[in-house]
Amino acid sequence: MNLKAKTIKQKLSFEGIGIHTGKFSKVILEPYDGGILFLKDGVEIPLNYGYISETKRRVVLKKDNVEIQTVEHLLSALNVLGIYDIKIVLEGEEIPILDGSSEIFFKEIKNVGFLELNKKIEPFKLLEPIEIRIGDSYIYAKPSEKFIINYAIIYEHEFLKSQFFRVEVNEVSYYEEISKARTYAFDEEIDNLIENNFGRGGNFENTLIISRKGYLNQPKFLDEPVRHKILDLIGDLMFLNRPFIGEIFCIKGSHKLHIEFVKKLVEEGIGGPILEIDEIKNLVPHRYPFLLVDKVIHLERNRIVAYKNVSINENFFNGHFPNYPIMPGVLIIEALAQTGAILYSKFNPINGKIPLFVGVEDIKFKKPVFPGDRLYLEVKIIRGGSKFIKMLAKAWTENGICCEGNIIATIK
Repeated sequence: MNLKAKTIKQKLSFEGIGIHTGKFSKVILEPYDGGILFLKDGVEIPLNYGYISETKRRVVLKKDNVEIQTVEHLLSALNVLGIYDIKIVLEGEEIPILDGSSEIFFKEIKNVGFLELNKKIEPFKLLEPIEIRIGDSYIYAKPSEKFIINYAIIYEHEFLKSQFFRVEVNEVSYYEEISKARTYAFDEEIDNLIENNFGRGGNFENTLIISRKGYLNQPKFLDEPVRHKILDLIGDLMFLNRPFIGEIFCIKGSHKLHIEFVKKLVEEGIGGPILEIDEIKNLVPHRYPFLLVDKVIHLERNRIVAYKNVSINENFFNGHFPNYPIMPGVLIIEALAQTGAILYSKFNPINGKIPLFVGVEDIKFKKPVFPGDRLYLEVKIIRGGSKFIKMLAKAWTENGICCEGNIIATIK
């Protein structure tokens, strides 16, 4: 399901101190059609996790020695409002913390109104379960028709031992249950934080302070800390540059874990866009029984991820081998080559020509493929020309990598 892209109708700005620098700053939001673009001191920084330089207690973007600190609360509000095209101009070092939550960002951006753009945004719909672990911190996500977050925080602390919250994320639930949750800190860590240039702008208005006996200032919710962690996760998911659809379970999360999760989603290619079998047949000349790709689950200009469901009914299992059926290695290479042909022809129409093998390099077979396996096929074009195309190819199942190496092809 594609969504209509939109930006804001007119400029608006926010100003105040930064939670970590303690210095005054101003951020100006402007209508824009070109993704999310940060601008500071004449340096443009597109929203891309490749520009993240720091994830300790906040997310920092850096390019050409220009830094933009603490982007996550603003990004959280934009994500839920469906704004993936906007220019963010910063005057100062850090996005203002305001009241420590994202409520003001959310309300003011929504009040200014939206302008529809002449393009669509395809959500990142999770198609397969995925997990990531850093130490004792953990994220597991699974497919769903909705955006749901389950989050648990756990501390060795006399008062705040653990909290859990679950939310189906939409504009109403976010505003009422998440956006008001402020950043938090433990009273015993404040001196150390300030010594290390964190929390210099913190106060009882923008930060919930937690002692071993309880909250030192009035919480917005009794479980405000875990709700704020959800707010942060939604902001960090903005580095997908599109809406996320799936259910996430996070235990003891952090910005570092959140961003590593986003990287894994993007780099393993288990979210759309999707090409079904009819669209695949429009791109390559292969047909049953020799079309060895069932569905494309990730597609960008130089990279594709697809899969083939390997059935016991495949003809080759009759003789390869009757008592130990495994998919022939040459057909795994063929499936990878077909996947590469789909990628190439999607962006370079072949107009009835036929993709042909030229050669293979450094092909290694590591694990067999059995009946019942889903064989994932990943291909990256590392050199594309008018005559020859060189591709880095990898095939794997849930048991690990089955085959990898280079494929060289041509179009005749």
